[in-house]
Amino acid sequence: MTTRLHCSCASRSSLTNAALEEGLPAVACPDCGAVLLQMDDWRRWRSRSPDWVASPDAPGAVDVPADQGQARACPACARLMQRLAVDAQGDFRVDRCGPCQYLWLDRGEWQALVQRGLAQQLDTLLSDGGQRRLQTERLQATRMLALRQRHGDACMDEVLRIRRWLAEQPHRDEVLALIRATEPLNS
Repeated sequence: MTTRLHCSCASRSSLTNAALEEGLPAVACPDCGAVLLQMDDWRRWRSRSPDWVASPDAPGAVDVPADQGQARACPACARLMQRLAVDAQGDFRVDRCGPCQYLWLDRGEWQALVQRGLAQQLDTLLSDGGQRRLQTERLQATRMLALRQRHGDACMDEVLRIRRWLAEQPHRDEVLALIRATEPLNS
């Protein structure tokens, strides 16, 4: 990476060489702590470290800055970067420049990816399929929240228990027909 790249923070500092992990080069802003990672560097690191796990002396819970919700310009080409979710909760998003293959990580985001076990899954996570999966998970969580508010936790817990039980039944359609039947069942 070149060091002529500049951060988009208020200081507009030149990004300096850094290492996210041993063998994983990046450039960082000395003022705001943000990091610019070249995805090819990450892929090389990932291929050399397939069994890498975070150091046991890694810091505890990382405070990830609140998502600003604003697209940022790529430091290399000035195009707007894509804002991509990294989990279904939407705690934070990372910014990616598709043409340049750069990933912008605000202070604490790399550590949060490591803690969540996502640091080695960036290609999958940030792919179109990965983003669709996260969107589906967010929609399902929103729907379940609405159902719990409408029907209550006890009711929805019972519905989920019954659904799990029903999925195990070899004659599921017949059992469903019996449940829906309006005439009484004689024991």
